[in-house]
Amino acid sequence: MSQKPIIERTPVAGAQLHEHPLINRILLNRGVTSLTDIEYDLRRLHDPFLLMNMRLATELLEVHIRRRSKIVIIGDFDCDGATSTSIMVEGLRMMYPKSYAGTRTDIQFLIPDRKAHGYGLTPGIVAMAAELEPDLIITVDSGIASFDGATAVAEMYKDDPDGRKCDLLITDHHLPADNGLLPECKTIVNPNQDGCPFPSKSMAGCGVAFSTIMALRTFLREKGYFTEFEMEQPSIGRLLDLVALGTVADVVALDYNNRVLVDAGLKRVRAGHARPGLKALYEIAGKNPEKAVASDFGFAIGPRINAAGRLDDMTLGVNCLLTEDPDEAANYAARLQELNEERKDAEADHVREAMLIIDRHELVNLNGIIVFDETFHPGVVGIVSSRVKDMTNRPNIIMTDTEVATKAREVRDKLVLRGAPKEEIEAATQALLECDIKGSARSIEGVHLKHVLDHIYKKFPGLLGKFGGHAMAAGVGLKYKHLDEFKRVFDSEIGAVVTPEMLAGSVHVDTCDFDPDWLTLEVAEIIRDLGPWGQYFQEPTFYGKFIVHQKRPVGEMKNHLSMKVSLANDPHARQFGAICFKAIKDDGQMPVGDSFEAVFQLSINEFKGMISVQLMLSNLHDPNLALHNQRQEEHAKKVRAAEAQRQQEEQSHRQAMEETILETGEAANTKFRGVAAQTKRRPISQTRLEMQNLLATVTGTNKDSAQF
Repeated sequence: MSQKPIIERTPVAGAQLHEHPLINRILLNRGVTSLTDIEYDLRRLHDPFLLMNMRLATELLEVHIRRRSKIVIIGDFDCDGATSTSIMVEGLRMMYPKSYAGTRTDIQFLIPDRKAHGYGLTPGIVAMAAELEPDLIITVDSGIASFDGATAVAEMYKDDPDGRKCDLLITDHHLPADNGLLPECKTIVNPNQDGCPFPSKSMAGCGVAFSTIMALRTFLREKGYFTEFEMEQPSIGRLLDLVALGTVADVVALDYNNRVLVDAGLKRVRAGHARPGLKALYEIAGKNPEKAVASDFGFAIGPRINAAGRLDDMTLGVNCLLTEDPDEAANYAARLQELNEERKDAEADHVREAMLIIDRHELVNLNGIIVFDETFHPGVVGIVSSRVKDMTNRPNIIMTDTEVATKAREVRDKLVLRGAPKEEIEAATQALLECDIKGSARSIEGVHLKHVLDHIYKKFPGLLGKFGGHAMAAGVGLKYKHLDEFKRVFDSEIGAVVTPEMLAGSVHVDTCDFDPDWLTLEVAEIIRDLGPWGQYFQEPTFYGKFIVHQKRPVGEMKNHLSMKVSLANDPHARQFGAICFKAIKDDGQMPVGDSFEAVFQLSINEFKGMISVQLMLSNLHDPNLALHNQRQEEHAKKVRAAEAQRQQEEQSHRQAMEETILETGEAANTKFRGVAAQTKRRPISQTRLEMQNLLATVTGTNKDSAQF
């Protein structure tokens, strides 16, 4: 493996916070200046009424609760959206007195279908909501850029003879439009809208939803609502497991406010108070909730919830989180597990294809990468983009067809394969070029994706369609005909803000001088207890050189590497278990020999009643193997170049024959049918090249520029 630059964090000068030198360094490296920074108390949460418009929002909610209005919550199809929806539904129901028993069912939710509706409050999902005849629509984790959807809500009852209207409350955490425009609605609660004094700008959608419920409870208490209806003030602590899950899964920065929320949720899970859906997900993931840590939400529970929104319907995920029946929860969790396995398969296929495209066209040499493939599942492009970012260390966008584009492509391809007249194919191709395509983007440290997209939108009017997101992730849409230009512009605009150091993919560690005596269970437990760790409050990482005593592949795919190792600077050669996930590639080659260098973290392993320190390895580098692998790669490049030349000659020959056949008129149809039959037996990439050549032949365009 090639070695990424290792950068040792420089501690911020400060007080002696801990007697252990390593722990003290870890705290200083994260800007901790006082022990109160790592003492997590719910009473120190920011006042939710610091969120701009929160009082207006609570007044609006009180009016609709008292009216027993029909309320529809519209969420999003990721884990943050699912937890936000669950928090808002369950939180509002808590505020209803028992005398409103039947009305509680009037709080319903809808999750947009990724393919049919797209992201956010779209006119399509508003039309679905209209069938429920709502008096109030509340968005969670979306809505700040939903101008068309907000207009659709305003016009929902425009023909009603009694002048009925539907109110709209937007709760979101995404960045607003760069021009400052906001959708038409009653009010907006979003820490990132201009002028909002709320100190934490990193709350996830679930955090905004929880803050809204927290503020509503305070507002109703001050109004004497609970006394009026002779009901106890509801405990909203039961929502904290949802807040913790959504916050970690959405990979937002764990500032102090978010750490308080995540810590409280984890404590609830460890104490056995997690909701049935979470318990079922922990069980099916093989995790012990009594030992819950923040990374469980990011790597075990979150992906299973997300699988519903990626491949099916996030209603499944919300139902799993809302149900109070353990048997129902187990059934939901089992289905989510199945979907997650399907997601893994699709992800592996798409990542493999994306990297082939990147390798074939040498896109890794660009500053910003865009990969389009019409066969990619729209629910998986986001996670594929994350993997591509990890493998190339480049900001990238993975794009695929919308439903409309897929249908247009099918029409065009059928015409090509049956040898339709040139004019028909050209018309169908033009129709395809006018269709929208969409994708998900991920960035690297130092490159703010949303700002780059805002700049492109202003500098190149008409190039981009709808887009939105954050610094590190975004969603993008545009016309298919603009794809090539957008590739060029994206690379150029990323190049204007990126530096060679950013592209090098440096790994920051807490120390490169790890004392072997620090490798103890006590230190590992202290590090664990200092959490929750997460984005921008990173789990401690270290760099060291190791001696290998044992090694073997493990896991169902035999792609994880399990070892017994000792630190090279340990005179006692004390051995510890170590594991590196996905370290072994498809060829089965071991990434290390008898020694190696690596980045590592300390974890605690419990097996058959025995508790021990385990090293979690990443960025393995064996200098002895590096030269050998480099020579192998140079040879492989020569082989690939020769194969590419052979394919080019074969394609030129095939094209010449196709042109000859086309001149005979009816004979062209026979040729198309023959190629169509052959393509069924060929790999996708080869089929795509042949179809592109055929399309170029029929339309008279250059085969390299033919849109496919």
